[in-house]
Amino acid sequence: MSGLLGGLDLAAAALLLAMCAVAAWNLAAAPRLERAPAPASFPRVSLLVPARDEAGRLRWTLPHLRALDYPALEILVLDDRSRDATAAVAGAAAASDPRLRLIAGTETPPGWTGKNWACHQLAQAAAGEVLVFCDADVSPAPDAVTRTVGMMRACDVGVLTALPRHRPGTWGDAALAPLVAQLPVLALLPLPLVPRTASPALAMGNGQWLAFTRGAYRRTGGHAAVAGEVLEDVALAMLAKAAGQRLVCAAAARSLDVRMYDGLREARAGFRKNLYPLLGGTRTGLVLGITLFSLTMLYPLLAPVRHT
Repeated sequence: MSGLLGGLDLAAAALLLAMCAVAAWNLAAAPRLERAPAPASFPRVSLLVPARDEAGRLRWTLPHLRALDYPALEILVLDDRSRDATAAVAGAAAASDPRLRLIAGTETPPGWTGKNWACHQLAQAAAGEVLVFCDADVSPAPDAVTRTVGMMRACDVGVLTALPRHRPGTWGDAALAPLVAQLPVLALLPLPLVPRTASPALAMGNGQWLAFTRGAYRRTGGHAAVAGEVLEDVALAMLAKAAGQRLVCAAAARSLDVRMYDGLREARAGFRKNLYPLLGGTRTGLVLGITLFSLTMLYPLLAPVRHT
């Protein structure tokens, strides 16, 4: 028994050291959106926001979207057949801002998830040379689009994704969201390597802020290529690399913030839906994920009890 526990101790220590090393590297060297230079030119950008029953969040985020300082910007909000006042809120904003346009979404076809179909419709309606997909709960800083284009140009990439700062709603949301949504990326994926390697295995996409040049979006296959995927952002990032497109994943704590869920119940439901696909969509991936979590998060808590 002591031999088994000793082995578990070594495994947990090795995993924690590896995660700490990756996290420290990301802290020191990960691309940061707020540090991106201003672009030398300003291609037309389409900021694309799918929205289903998002009236409450849009009341908060639309003023931030309208405050964006990018000079060649259109903002398209697609109302995905909402049952609340989403269309009214977005329509009122569009009436006073010529850059903003409301689009009425159509019924989701068989084989598509609702969000992927909404994003596909937005891409078809967009006029920009750069497409930036943005969730309705994301609040960007005024220069976020400018920095996005600047980083894409500076890094010579066709795809950029960013990790916003999480703005919790309750203590439960604050405890759960970083553990599930942020820790796996920041402690397991070395972000500085993402644009330097061609391997799709070193790819990450975050649909909260996901930008493509139009050419990269077309060569990747767009949302039609991931029509039925729940984690379409990760799938798109991997497809982009497989298609030869360079990708950069940037930390954006000062440029973007997001409030994903209102309370623990909503957070739990959201992560329950996404966690299985995030772990690969297989039982093997689920078992490996639970094992990793248990060894690094739960097992060390037992050390004081075992050694008393």
